[in-house]
Order: sequence, then C-alpha cells, then structure tokens
Amino acid sequence: MDWLGIGVIIIGIAFAILVGVLIKPINKLAGVLEGIKKTTDELPNTLTEITKQTTEIMQTSNSTLKNVNEQVHELTPFFHVIGDTGEATRKITKSALEKANLLQTASTEASDFTKREKYEGLFGILSFLYFINERRNDLKAKTKK
Repeated sequence: MDWLGIGVIIIGIAFAILVGVLIKPINKLAGVLEGIKKTTDELPNTLTEITKQTTEIMQTSNSTLKNVNEQVHELTPFFHVIGDTGEATRKITKSALEKANLLQTASTEASDFTKREKYEGLFGILSFLYFINERRNDLKAKTKK
C-alpha cells in the first residue's frame, strides 16, 4: 500500500466517524423540518377559517352599525324637540325672572314711598297698591315695546 491508499483510508475512517457523530443531530433536524411541513400544510386551512370568521365578524359589525344608525336617525327628532323645549323653557324662565326682578324693584320703591310719605294703616295700603298698579302699567308699556 502506498501513501495515497493510506491517506484515502484515513479520510474514509474520519468521514465515517463524522457521519456517525452527525446522524443524531441530522435526524433531529429532519423531525423539526417534518413538524414545519405539517404546520405549513395546515396553514391554508387555518387562514381560510380565520378569513371566514373575520368576514362574519365584519358583516355582523356592519349590520349592528346600520341598526344603530337607524335608531339614532329615529331619535334625532326627539333630541331636537328636547333642545327646543329647553330653549323655550330658558326663555320663559328668563322672562319670569326679569318680571320678578322688576316687581321686586317696584315693591321696594313702593315701600320706600310709603315710609317716606309716612302713610300708615289703610291709607298706606291703598297708596302702596296704587303705586304698584302704576308700576305694573309702566312695565306693561315697556314690555310691549
């Protein structure tokens, strides 16, 4: 045997040892790749099912949104009526408050008038009522303008 034959035998033995050592990790890698293959085979079915469920959810959401929009559309006139009622109530309350303030001012002025003129008893009450009547007529004239 010459040196070339001995070198080939050494390389062959080294290659056989290398293959023996690498068989176990290569088998494990083959198992992992088989698992990946099974997963990727199931992937189209899974995606189809997810897409189907997503489509159903979107359709249900659209239906619900349409229903809510219809209900809001039906309630909108009621909200306008409530708003108009609130505005009318505010105007009436403001008007009543202004009249109450004017009446308070008038009664204060009438009271001051009766005290200043030293009217007492029945004459004081009559002058107080006369003064209030005159102020009320003035207020009516002012509010009609």
